[in-house]
Amino acid sequence: PRGVVVMRAVVARSARAIGPRRARPRSPPKQVARCASALAAARASSDRESPEAVAAEMRACYDVVARMGRGAVYLGSARVPEDHPHFASARALARDVAATYECTTWSGLGAGMMEAVTRGGMDAGKPVAGFMILLEAGGARQASRKHPYLPPETYHTTSFFSARKHGLVDAGMREEVTDRTAFFALPGGVGTLDEIFEVLALFQLRRVGSKHPVPFALMNYDGCFDSLIAFLEKDMVAYGSLREDELVPHWRACATNEEAMAYLREFYGAE
Repeated sequence: PRGVVVMRAVVARSARAIGPRRARPRSPPKQVARCASALAAARASSDRESPEAVAAEMRACYDVVARMGRGAVYLGSARVPEDHPHFASARALARDVAATYECTTWSGLGAGMMEAVTRGGMDAGKPVAGFMILLEAGGARQASRKHPYLPPETYHTTSFFSARKHGLVDAGMREEVTDRTAFFALPGGVGTLDEIFEVLALFQLRRVGSKHPVPFALMNYDGCFDSLIAFLEKDMVAYGSLREDELVPHWRACATNEEAMAYLREFYGAE
């Protein structure tokens, strides 16, 4: 019939206008996507130091802490010369703390303030320990580094700052209520500030991992930290990123060694 012929012609013209049907692209199976993601991660990690190496260094640091005993942890500049008054102050502080609380003196075992507290702990006749870091020399990392006079069982040399900081934090923890540990922030630069704020953040967020509270003294010799304290207590409070007196429970600024020792007596006498 004529109507059927006309309908067939219309359908044919429509088909030519639309063109051949194209297949919709299909998403790759989830398993293929996961394999691609794993391959990309493997390629990325191959360009980095192995995470297992970091973990191994952390375990080695924890072994030193277990061997030497927890105690007073000092964070400070490696650039302070021995004839600087603050070098003598730091040495005397470490001596008095070690003698009073019969604890191990911990630091990064470098020069400057770290050398000062190492000598102070030895002056008291108490154990001294720490974690050294491999330095960059001429653009290449050192293969090894040894302390000039401490026996090797008292320290570990790390390649990674993260492992070193984990070790220092662990050295200041209190497992028993009778443990006497503390953190001391001595004057220093960027590296020291990095360590200070890491410890402070752990205290603030209650993630420090200690079963009992630990004192934290900011050694503000000759007002070295005045501007930092003002920045935190005034500028950041005004900005709204800190509440007023939010950091008061976590540390105390001490202008002298006498103030620091009084703070420890107060802290531990209240328990």
